Amino acid sequence: MRPPPVLVRRTGLNRIPTESVPRQPTKAMVFDISRYMIEDGPGIRTNVFFKGCPLRCVWCSNPFGLSPRQEVAYNHRKCTLCGACVGVCPENACSIEGDRVVTDRQRCTACGKCAGACLTHARVIVGTEYSPLEIVERVNEDATFYRRGGGGVTLSGGEVLMQADAALEVLRLARGLMLHTAIETSAHAQWERLELLLPYCDIVFVDLKHVDSERHRCLTGWSNELILENIRRLVDYSASHASPVVVLRLPVIPGLNDDESTMSETARFIASLRTAIAVNILPYHNLGITKYEMVGLESTIDGDLDADAAGLQRYCDHIRALAANAVCSIGGGEIDYDRLPKSSKA
Repeated sequence: MRPPPVLVRRTGLNRIPTESVPRQPTKAMVFDISRYMIEDGPGIRTNVFFKGCPLRCVWCSNPFGLSPRQEVAYNHRKCTLCGACVGVCPENACSIEGDRVVTDRQRCTACGKCAGACLTHARVIVGTEYSPLEIVERVNEDATFYRRGGGGVTLSGGEVLMQADAALEVLRLARGLMLHTAIETSAHAQWERLELLLPYCDIVFVDLKHVDSERHRCLTGWSNELILENIRRLVDYSASHASPVVVLRLPVIPGLNDDESTMSETARFIASLRTAIAVNILPYHNLGITKYEMVGLESTIDGDLDADAAGLQRYCDHIRALAANAVCSIGGGEIDYDRLPKSSKA
C-alpha cells in the first residue's frame, strides 16, 4: 500500500509542508515587516520586527518596538485637525489642543477607531498579531531574491527573545523552506530562551551596549551581567556546534560609550571569549528621534550627535590590537560574510 501523499500549503514559489505548521496556535506581536533589507545578514532579506523590549537604551533608534502592546502613533505633520478622531474615540482619549491632537495614553485602549477615521493616516496602529505561518508566508514571497543572493529572514525588534516561542516557530518554518535565518538580540533574557532558537539560526547578531555594568544600567535601565554571561555561552555554543555564526555588535554613541577606557575594556572582554568572533561597530544615527513623540514618549538624547569616522576607526584599531580573535568591521552593511572567522562559520 502506498503511503498517503504529503499535504502541502502553497506560498509564493515554494511550499510549506503541513507537518511544519505549528501544532498549537502561537501569535507574535510585530510592528513592521520590511522587505529588501541589506544590512542585517547576507543578501537581500526580509526583517521581521517583534514588538516589546526589556531595555530602555537612551539612543533607541525605534521606540515603536519598546512596548509589547499595540499602540496608536500620531504624526501631527500629517494632521489636518479635522476632529474625526475626537468624535469616534469611545474613551474620550483624543482632544484638539493648539495645532495638534493630544492623546490621553492612560485612557487610550488602542482600539483603532481613530486610525480608521483618519483620512490622512496621521494616526496609525503600531503592532499587528501574526501567526508564525502568516509571517513566513509574507517572507517567502521574495524567495527568488533570497536564492540568488544568499538572503533570507532576520528576526529583530524590540527584543525577539521576549517572544521566543513565536520566534522559534517562524525560524523552524523558514528552515523548512531552506531560507537563511538570523536573529538580532540584546541577549537580555534567560539563557534558555536564546538557546531554544540557536539550532534554527544561521547567524546571531548580539549587541554589547556598554561593557561596564553600572554605565550599562544608567544607559539602558539594566546591568549587563546577564548579557555578558549569555554572550560567553553563545560563543561557546557556536564553537561546540559549529553554528550559528556570532556577530558581536557594538553601537557607538558619541560621549556615552566611545571613551578610551570603554574601548580597551570592551576589547579585553572580546579577547577573553573562547574562539574567534566577528565584531561589527555600528555608528549612531538619529533616524528614530521623531518617532518618540508619535507614541507619547520623549527622547533623552541629543539628536544632533554625529558619528566620528576617525573615532570609529580608532575603536576598531583598539579591538584589533587587544583582541587577536576578532574580525572587525565598521557599519552594518560592511560585513564581509565570506571572511568571518572559520571557527564560527555555520
